[in-house]
Amino acid sequence: MADSEAPPTEQVANLHLDEVTGEKVSKSELKKRQKQRERDAKKADKAAAAPPKAAKKSSDEADEKELTPNVGGLSSMKEPKNH
Repeated sequence: MADSEAPPTEQVANLHLDEVTGEKVSKSELKKRQKQRERDAKKADKAAAAPPKAAKKSSDEADEKELTPNVGGLSSMKEPKNH
């Protein structure tokens, strides 16, 4: 029974140590993980470098001031005049 639990030596030779997690994984899996970590690091750097977004304070009065008379309403739904 102890022999069936040990993996074949061919598979053990193809495994590589993932230094971050300490797991033994295949070469392709290790490369996937490394690329994903690089993408995550770049994303974090980009987010840290970006200026912080200010919270927009929106009020009904401010929204009404930004509206123009020709925006919305039923005026755009009128039927055209036939000449």
